[in-house]
Amino acid sequence: MAYRITPGRLSIGEFSLYYERAGSGPALVFLHGLGGNHLSWWQQVPYFARWFQCLTLDQRSFGLSPDPDGTFNESHPGDLAALLDHLDVERAVLIGQSMGGWTIVGHALEHPERVVALVMADTTGGIMTPAMEAAMAHAAGGARPMLDPEPPVGTMPTYARDFFARRPEYAHLYDSLRILGARPPEDALARIASRRYPLDKVRARLTMPVLCIVGEQDALIPPAVVRELAHTVPNARFVPVPDCGHSVYFENPAVFNQILLNFLRDIGYAPTEASAP
Repeated sequence: MAYRITPGRLSIGEFSLYYERAGSGPALVFLHGLGGNHLSWWQQVPYFARWFQCLTLDQRSFGLSPDPDGTFNESHPGDLAALLDHLDVERAVLIGQSMGGWTIVGHALEHPERVVALVMADTTGGIMTPAMEAAMAHAAGGARPMLDPEPPVGTMPTYARDFFARRPEYAHLYDSLRILGARPPEDALARIASRRYPLDKVRARLTMPVLCIVGEQDALIPPAVVRELAHTVPNARFVPVPDCGHSVYFENPAVFNQILLNFLRDIGYAPTEASAP
């Protein structure tokens, strides 16, 4: 089914948020990670726009959404809420990759009634328990790249170790999208890693279905950490994906899309005609 991509901008004070809409139907909102932008989801939008209204955006400090006041990730959840209000989207499924997980959790904690479900992709989303901290430290041999405010150069692999050898053209594209999308402040990683949401609030308000998906070779947010996350959130399920690193949606889109579609079917959100080709 053909669909049209409709670009738009939303003014929030001095800030201008860039977004795109594609397709129609129940809303899916895709939030990119620290190395991405709205184009990161080029393998998801064409697939899901057949049945859903797909919203992508350049989060504040990325791509076509430069940040005039330097609030960076502190404003991401509020920006998302403002966009959904602007587009009259009352309820949606929110998909957050890595940094995007912080955005969707922040929004869901403030507006749980507007969130049908959360998809936590290779992320902790600002949720951290002692068990998750221990799993992070153990998996990384003490390096803990996503918890270290000044990680050593070259210690933040964003895809599987052999991904470049297997798919050099995809690895090149991934890095190009990362370069295009990167406008965050120099202390971006530290600001993301230091943002933690209160666990009592998480357990009380994040009662909607939650999908926790992670690459089995993810060295930034190791599978053991995401497994503990799924144990922490009341209504969560854990899905590891073989032969992928920190970017399952990009490294193996066919598997990612099928997992997501199955989840949407299971929670009764997918239209009856939605099926894999």
